[in-house]
Parts: sequence; structure tokens; C-alpha cells
Amino acid sequence: MKLIEFLKNNLTLLVFLSGLTHFCQTASLLFGPKMLKWKDEFSHLSPINWEIFKVLGVTVSLGVAGLGVVVMVAPGEMISGGRLGIALSAFLSIWWGHRAWVQVSVYRGIWPGGWLGRASYHGVALLLFYLTFSYFCFFLVGLSR
Repeated sequence: MKLIEFLKNNLTLLVFLSGLTHFCQTASLLFGPKMLKWKDEFSHLSPINWEIFKVLGVTVSLGVAGLGVVVMVAPGEMISGGRLGIALSAFLSIWWGHRAWVQVSVYRGIWPGGWLGRASYHGVALLLFYLTFSYFCFFLVGLSR
């Protein structure tokens, strides 16, 4: 019962922390290319395809970071019951739910091995399921107000 009371009393903080969690993926930007040997793997791409790949990667990264900033700047809006907060919570739950599904259904058998690979796979999966669940909960809270 104390946990439920704590969650109710700290909902704005929990929304802020979910926005902050978007930035936990920064480590993948630093370590992913080396772990996945992108320099070797993509050496055969033409210059235009390499540039398109980079642009798409930066665009997704900016989207993830930007959405995290939006959530962190206006956590109260996410749970106030306003249409924008409800819509954004629903969208982010779907966004992260899709990414979690890809993690466990597509990447499961092809993720790099070793202790670092296993740790990163499970860490990313945990992060993605947390984000999916938290934004779904914020969506429900918004609907209930």
C-alpha cells in the first residue's frame, strides 16, 4: 500500500525520470559502432548509402532525445488529462513497445555474444520495457483525469 501511495504522490517525478531514461541509450551511440564492427561491416556501402545511414541514425537519435526533453520539461502535462499529454503518452508507449518487440523478437538470436553482449541485450530490453510500461501507465492516468 505504501508503494501505491508513493507512486501517486510522486507521479510528476516518475514522468520526469522516464524522460531522463531516454538518454540512457547514449551509451549505445558510444559503444555500439565498435561492438558491432560498423567500420568493417559498412565499408562496402557507397558514399550515398553511408550518408543516408548516418542521417537516419542522427534523426532517430535526435527524435529520442527531443522526446525525452519534451517529457522532462513538462512532466505535469503528461498526466494532467489534457489531449496532448494523453496523445504523447500513447505515442511513446507504442514507440517504445515497438522497439521492445524488435529487441526480443528480432535481435534476440543475432545480438552479439559474450558477457558484454548479454548484459547489453538484457539491459536494453529492461530499459525498453520500462519505457513502454511507464508511458502506458501515464496514458491511463491521463485518461482517468
